[in-house]
Amino acid sequence: MIQDVSLFFLGLIILVAGAEALIRGSVRVARALGVSPFMIGFTLIGFGTSAPELVVSLSAALQGSSDIALGNVVGSNIANVGVVLGVAALVRPLTAHMRLLWVEIPLVIAAALLLWALCFDNSLSRADGAILLGGFALLCAYMYRSARREPPAVKEEVGKAADVHMRVWVACLLALVGIAALVGGAHLMVVAAVEIAKSLGVGEWLIGLTVVAVGTSLPEVAAAVAAAYKGESDLVLGNVAGSNLFNVLLILGTTVAVQPMAVPDAAVRNEIPVMVGFSLLLMVSVAHGMNIRRWEGAVMLAAYAGFIAWQVATQS
Repeated sequence: MIQDVSLFFLGLIILVAGAEALIRGSVRVARALGVSPFMIGFTLIGFGTSAPELVVSLSAALQGSSDIALGNVVGSNIANVGVVLGVAALVRPLTAHMRLLWVEIPLVIAAALLLWALCFDNSLSRADGAILLGGFALLCAYMYRSARREPPAVKEEVGKAADVHMRVWVACLLALVGIAALVGGAHLMVVAAVEIAKSLGVGEWLIGLTVVAVGTSLPEVAAAVAAAYKGESDLVLGNVAGSNLFNVLLILGTTVAVQPMAVPDAAVRNEIPVMVGFSLLLMVSVAHGMNIRRWEGAVMLAAYAGFIAWQVATQS
């Protein structure tokens, strides 16, 4: 058990380091190719910190642990609102100005409801994966067209994410090393998670929903805390909304397109509706002028703590 836990955290460290290397290397290469800092930063808001979820879910599905793959996506979306946004709001109250969020946050709810509907037959097929990926393609087209209409202050804030200086060949090497680290770290995490589940006598679904999901959400936590401390509220909210959309549409869509999976009946009745509920909580929190106060952040954290307590209680 101790060895499995150690391997899990070793895999997590490698995974997070790999994600950081891939992001920094890719950003520098994109700048060398002439992509604008704003468009790079805008892409990173959603996809950059979701790389761990993508590789872990795909790796788990290919290793026959579909419960971990699905649990990772559902649990990460819950943790993004309950933990990432909750902690960031406690660090500093959030006030966002990005106009795209007024559309993006309702789309988070729509994506969660779409996933719930697709899971009613207790399975996710390749056709379901195609639907999710089709939704992702439409989302990208809309987001990139709308992004250009953001206020100058928002563009400047978002563009800071592309401020990376290094030689291009070093950036290419760094990106390749990052990909290798992501794959290796994800494999270690999944193998260790399966063994931990066996040792504790709990299902892989619970491990994926909690331990793996929180682990892969750590990059979002770190990015959100740093951004909140600097007063970059648009990055915090944009990262959470974008990550939740990417998790469902791109990550789960890709995973299911490669490897169809069964969906536990309990997930359809309990955890996926909870994910929808946390998406609604995100909507309620920003409904009054894109402001999230400290007490609202505390409510989010308390809601997540209640969710974890409920999961532990139902498994005991």
